[in-house]
Amino acid sequence: MNRTLSLLTAAALLGGLPHAASAQTPGSPDLVKFAKVAAPVPAQKAQGGNPAGEFYHATYTGAAWGDYDGDGALDLWYSDMNPMIDSHVIYSNLYHNQGDATFARMSIAPFASLAFSCPVWLDANADGRLDLFVSGIAQWDYGWRDAGTPVQALRAYLYLGNGDGTFERVDDHGVAPLFGGLTGGKAHNWTAAGDIDGDGLTDLAIAGFDDVARMAEQHPEEALRVVRLYRNVDGRHFQLIDAPLEGGQQLHGLTDGSVVLSDLDGDGALDLLTTGYGHTRNAEAYVYWNRGNGTFVPGDALPTLPLTDGSSSVADLDGDGRPDVVLTGVYSDTGRKHFAICRNLGSRKFALVEGLDLEGIDGGQLAFGDVNNDGLTDMLVGGHGATHEHTTWLYLNQGDFNFAVHGAYYNDPFGKLGSFARVTHGSHHLVDVDNDGRLDAWFSGWCSGTCSRGCATQLWRNESNVAANQLPAPPRGLGASTADDGTHVVLHWQQATAAETPQQALRYNIYVREKGTGHMMALIPADAATGRLKVNALTTALNTCIYRIGLTPGRTYEWGVQTIDGAGAASAFATGEFTHQSSAVTTIEASAALQLEPAPGGIRYRVDSPVHLTVYNPAGSVLAAAGVQGEGLLPLEACGIVIVSAAGANQRLCRKIVL
Repeated sequence: MNRTLSLLTAAALLGGLPHAASAQTPGSPDLVKFAKVAAPVPAQKAQGGNPAGEFYHATYTGAAWGDYDGDGALDLWYSDMNPMIDSHVIYSNLYHNQGDATFARMSIAPFASLAFSCPVWLDANADGRLDLFVSGIAQWDYGWRDAGTPVQALRAYLYLGNGDGTFERVDDHGVAPLFGGLTGGKAHNWTAAGDIDGDGLTDLAIAGFDDVARMAEQHPEEALRVVRLYRNVDGRHFQLIDAPLEGGQQLHGLTDGSVVLSDLDGDGALDLLTTGYGHTRNAEAYVYWNRGNGTFVPGDALPTLPLTDGSSSVADLDGDGRPDVVLTGVYSDTGRKHFAICRNLGSRKFALVEGLDLEGIDGGQLAFGDVNNDGLTDMLVGGHGATHEHTTWLYLNQGDFNFAVHGAYYNDPFGKLGSFARVTHGSHHLVDVDNDGRLDAWFSGWCSGTCSRGCATQLWRNESNVAANQLPAPPRGLGASTADDGTHVVLHWQQATAAETPQQALRYNIYVREKGTGHMMALIPADAATGRLKVNALTTALNTCIYRIGLTPGRTYEWGVQTIDGAGAASAFATGEFTHQSSAVTTIEASAALQLEPAPGGIRYRVDSPVHLTVYNPAGSVLAAAGVQGEGLLPLEACGIVIVSAAGANQRLCRKIVL
């Protein structure tokens, strides 16, 4: 038998999986109601034309929700021009969540004022406290002026949190400032954070114009569009990954679009989705598959028109545990607006969902979550429609990619259902601001019909006549083992259950904390004691029950795994402890519970409990990797001799296979 880590938790995964929770019958749209909070900032006095009790209005803002002070309630930061007060001043707005759907604006925000920004909360230095990275411009009327372009207005900041509401600004963080787009920054998710190389530190992906480099070109009027990946070196500094694609190639440069980090193929490594306007002067869309070490291979083209001037993202809309791709924006060849969904079929394949009754939009902003707690993921969308101009829609998921329109002004002209304000080109978020088990709606941006100066920032409380969401159950059956290289650890657990969300649609978050130093690495920042998530951005959550992470041999670690349901609620952490042994592992040549064989199109497996498969060529390069269980096919475009390694709780298999 193989030598494994010493485990103080259950080391083996025995028996079958728990029964899956059954999703409720899809709720009727008539049960859903949102009510505008009249004075979400009760202590706020009127400021210029900004009414008393309201958030500072903003136009094209990017926003981020994060519990920066650790009190269990998600706080809010955004920054932009407020035409209600002064059309030439950029305001930095940090709002402390008081836990009852009301907020207090910090009179002196710790973050610089930036327009058209894309802020992300993260734990950059792995100390368990929230930090902020943001890129944007310090001059609201920034624009291309050939040789006179004010590139000094481009800024990128990293702020390390002290846990008490104060922050340290790091000036030499190494990330070049970019600008998301000249069209008003219509897509605000052009920066994403996640651990792309499995070393436990949070890395960055960012897209946009590199105007500093562009001005050094012989013809500066030609835009320099880029998509860049930055590796987190030590929690304070980031290093550009010069050639992130296999073979030393660069990522396709894009602006006016989105970057998303998410595990799209279920192998435990974050893949990359990019959409926007490319150097071809056309809309472009790409999926890059992570090889498990932070390098990527290009995937097949998505089966839909590439779109720009709008946000794209991922969400599991059919509850099968695989993130689907949602795209909004303009197809630049025709100028037509679109709203498309590509269903994730697994095996790195997607299919366009036909017959969608979703209005095409530009300036679209997307938010996902189960607003009526029926087990299905709904969509909050703001955009400039093809027919209905500025509108905020709520698309209620009815199953099988059918959606009921709710909250749009054109089907609720008298506000009986709680029609939302008509906001586009800004930020739309679903977030449980008062921790009552129901997702509320917050949005800010270019507004039509309710604001004399064309902007609005509003909170709408979820008052739907549905039961509050119950927290999911923590996972069970935790285990850990050394990976074949002796430096990585494979963590694994059983699938959990939840009252509302189907079992296969549940996601997971892990943390690993080094004993003695307190150094804490987490996929998504969370409170290890309570399990409460510290951020609202969850695309990096795991949809598999196995994770491979690089750790220092010879040290002892505490680790935990929690369940995240369709409403973004998280269980407490199930925890364990292990000592990372670096000794070589003795492999076995056969196992009744672990079988591998060549098959057309890849390698067929049968596995009784979760394992992590890694396929190498004879030179040692990784060809494919995935966390698997049961029976299936690991797709592989290769022929000849490959070496397959399988690592699980008490199973280890290493075989040479001829394809």
